Amino acid sequence: MALGWRSGYLRYKDYFLNIIAIYKQKQDLRMFLEILLSLGTISFFTAFALKPTVITIISLTREIKSKEETVAKLDTKIQNLTAARTILDSEAARLPLVESSIPSSPSPETFVRQIEGLATRNSVNLLGISIGQVTLLGKSSTPKKDEPGLTPLPEGASDVSFTLSVSGDYPALFSFLSNLEQLRRPIAVDNVGFSATKTEAEKVLVILVTGRVPYLSQQQ
Repeated sequence: MALGWRSGYLRYKDYFLNIIAIYKQKQDLRMFLEILLSLGTISFFTAFALKPTVITIISLTREIKSKEETVAKLDTKIQNLTAARTILDSEAARLPLVESSIPSSPSPETFVRQIEGLATRNSVNLLGISIGQVTLLGKSSTPKKDEPGLTPLPEGASDVSFTLSVSGDYPALFSFLSNLEQLRRPIAVDNVGFSATKTEAEKVLVILVTGRVPYLSQQQ
């Protein structure tokens, strides 16, 4: 092993000595190698020096692009809010109508006044009106589930049940029922019953209406 190592060393030593001799003798080869080594050295250190800068530039470019997208989204939201504000200002006068149509409390007194005005307008006699149990103060009960066969109410809405009876002639009663279903405050009519009583002077028709009026509690 020792002899083999020595012979290999001597052979490669001769190669290196020959290369060095050629390198010293030929100036053009020496200049080429120096330039090549210089370029390699410059490229090596340039790569290590510029790498952090390139990474920083790429990171900043991505950050700028992300912020530009965020600014574009904010501009869109601002435009939408401005449009919504314009619509709200233009419809501000009609907001009380929304509250009277779908109140945030049972407001049975308002409903009774509407029925009284409806009876007067249609020339019928309001014989009586009763309102079911409602919570005027405090926390209202959980909305009841719609019973089978009854008109469903909007999801999450509470209701006030009512029963009313009116009398009059047939055209007036028909007009009263039509206008009752077209009140500004929506009504779910569950049942309508007719009865007739005959007096000495005339035949009197009486209708009995049961139903519910919804409202959206603020607590819900």
